[in-house]
Amino acid sequence: MKKVDKSAHTGDGAIALIHQRVYEMGFVWHERKTDAGIDGEIELRNPVTGEVANRTLFVQSKGKGERRFPGENDDGFHFLCSPADVTYWMSAPVPVLLVCSHPESGEAWWMHVQQWFADPANRASGRIEFDKNTQKFDRSAAHRLLALADPHGDAHTPVAGDRHETLTSNLLPVTIPTTIYHAAINTQDPRDVFSRQRTQHADKPFAEDFILRAGRIYTWRPPELSALSKLITGPVEQMAVSQWAGSGDETRQRWLVQLLNNALRSDVTADCAWHGGRKIIYWRATPDLSVRSIRSASGRPRQVFTPKYKKTDPTQVSYCLHAALEWQFIDIDSAWYCALVPSYHYTRDGYRDSLFLSDYLAGIKRLDRNPAVYHQTRMWAHYLHGDDNTLDFRDTILTYGTLQTFETDKGIDDKAWKVDPREPAEDTEPATDSLADSDPAELALFEVPR
Repeated sequence: MKKVDKSAHTGDGAIALIHQRVYEMGFVWHERKTDAGIDGEIELRNPVTGEVANRTLFVQSKGKGERRFPGENDDGFHFLCSPADVTYWMSAPVPVLLVCSHPESGEAWWMHVQQWFADPANRASGRIEFDKNTQKFDRSAAHRLLALADPHGDAHTPVAGDRHETLTSNLLPVTIPTTIYHAAINTQDPRDVFSRQRTQHADKPFAEDFILRAGRIYTWRPPELSALSKLITGPVEQMAVSQWAGSGDETRQRWLVQLLNNALRSDVTADCAWHGGRKIIYWRATPDLSVRSIRSASGRPRQVFTPKYKKTDPTQVSYCLHAALEWQFIDIDSAWYCALVPSYHYTRDGYRDSLFLSDYLAGIKRLDRNPAVYHQTRMWAHYLHGDDNTLDFRDTILTYGTLQTFETDKGIDDKAWKVDPREPAEDTEPATDSLADSDPAELALFEVPR
């Protein structure tokens, strides 16, 4: 009775698995019936338009059934290549992939052999090290194969596939008052207005939601109800916001945006300080420099002020980390939005800028990934909106909505944006090297475990 031995059956299964994976990527698989070191070719194709680019990759398949590859564990394995195979692959006119797989479990991993064996040490050993986490041969590898097949051609943006996604933007809808109050004033220096409010009229609410233009003060609230009452020198008048917003006058539209910026600063002044040099707001330090947390959009506490102590002297503060925010008001089709850009601020003692502010900022920005930025943006939106009594009631000038979302039926695998497809895959998790004298994991505004 004729038989097909286990090795041949596993080899057929490995080829079939490659065919299936190539199909899932949207490319075309061409199997060779006779091979001397190349089992088939991948022809690159645009999965949406069907257009083929006349670019190919050669593939050599190595499959294992129940047995494991040499040194195989949960993280990786190695494969020993014969000198004859390496010489043959290195002479190929197109990139050659070695795909190792377990057909029974549907797992496969790949390596670009010319790139690997370009290292003389690797060439001498004939040994290829596979990382199971970063070298999976599945749909996530498609964008890297595109760049590998055409490294000097057009930049390959990952192709959007059919998938429903909800996209969360950083745009926060804002409802603004309909009236602006204005009156004559005998100063055009905002610092003078602030100083006189503090020293001469401390018995009335402090106002910072104003601008000074051409001998007049413009504000969102009636000046007579605040510490501005005795600074103005004439009657208070009212005007509709539409006189500036819809006037087509760019100067007055800029004035309106400046008023909106000052309104936001006023809305958060009980909790946040303004940094004039960096044009940001940041969470104030607690009186005793203890950690400060607020409830995030997920309902869990999120640290917004954290002191960091010296390792050499745990009683001495090294620096303090503050959650911070940059923003921009945007008029889109007569609707106002506040674009939120979360950031950080560093102080020596909760008040004075750290001497290493720029270094700390550069370090933490390198560690930030999309999830961290996303959750910080949601935290600020949640705070401004006032969801679920995040803090005590605040009488705000502006009314803040919730982050604008968009529905789409096309999507791109997020992993495609995390690595350079022309380079070997790397772990995209945040680095674990220390920044200054702290664990970088502590530098991000992580949610506090319950």
